[in-house]
Formats: sequence, structure tokens, C-alpha cells
Amino acid sequence: MAFSPTANNLSDAIDASGLTQREIADRVGFNHPNVLSMMKQGVTRVPLQRIPALAQTLGMDPSQFLLVAIEEYHPGVYEVLCDVLGLPLTDAEMGVVLMFRMACMRGDIELEGPFKKALEGLMEMAEVASTSR
Repeated sequence: MAFSPTANNLSDAIDASGLTQREIADRVGFNHPNVLSMMKQGVTRVPLQRIPALAQTLGMDPSQFLLVAIEEYHPGVYEVLCDVLGLPLTDAEMGVVLMFRMACMRGDIELEGPFKKALEGLMEMAEVASTSR
């Protein structure tokens, strides 16, 4: 089996779900639960149109799961999407943005001096981390 980030994400989510593959297959609309085994092993690709239902059933972030699959299965499309649309924020990133907005509304933050330098440093670290994956 070749390394497949999509298969690994699916496998981890299935293992953590506490559901049987039959239960998952029924909820997602697969006729045979063995197709999930094939997807978990990377033998069969996860159908993109089934990602929302799989994500909902397994408690996954559908945007992140879809992006992982598109990056793996269609790297050219993934590159164009990132260039044109940018990447969606993760739940953690959205939390940081919301905290920042709340602090700005209260007047607790000024984007000058040490805070601005710290924020720029954080952004540089995030860029390095994202390119090293």
C-alpha cells in the first residue's frame, strides 16, 4: 500500500468513530461496507462527492478532508484552487481570528510595535510549517 493522506485521514476517523463499517456504509450510501476497507487501505480512492457525508458521519472537518483528497488526487486542481481562492481557515485558525477581532473591538490591540513584530513572526513560522508538510 502506498502512502495516502486521504486514506490515513479516513482510517483514523473510522477507527475513532466507534461505528462499524456497515453502519458507516449505510449512513453514507455505500452498498457494500468492504469499499470502506479498500478506501482505508488506499486501494480505492475516496469519491469526492461522498466526502461531505463521510465527514458528517465521522465527525470530520469536511473542508479539510476535501482539500486533502483534492491535493492527493488532483494536484493541479488543488494548486489552481489555492492560487485563486486561497485556503480556507481551519477551526483553530478561525478561533485565533475571532479572538483577534474581539480584542480589536475592545481596543485591546494596536497593530504597532512589538505586537506587530510578533504577529509577523508568527505568520512566518506558519508559512514555514505549511511548506514543510
